[in-house]
Amino acid sequence: MLGLIVAMLAASFADAVLTIHLLGIGWYEANPVMACLLEYGVSWFFVGKYLLTAVGLPVLLVFKNHYLFGTRFRVGYVIPAILVFYLVLVAHQLHWIAGL
Repeated sequence: MLGLIVAMLAASFADAVLTIHLLGIGWYEANPVMACLLEYGVSWFFVGKYLLTAVGLPVLLVFKNHYLFGTRFRVGYVIPAILVFYLVLVAHQLHWIAGL
């Protein structure tokens, strides 16, 4: 579980770095919360991105053995799914950057 958490934080940081790069070449931030933080500067963007990820992880860990909405799927299954989402997002960002 620790490895998943560290990997998720690293992928979130990579997403932030690649997002800043894409913004520099004319792209825009699709997440309204992150776009708002960007109006205050890149530092606010990085801090906000980290905090949103880092604060959510302990909540997921505390409830990892609870079932989601009465189904047989536990909250703990969400952690690897989020990591996969981040990895796909980072791969797409790298693809977009390579194609420019």
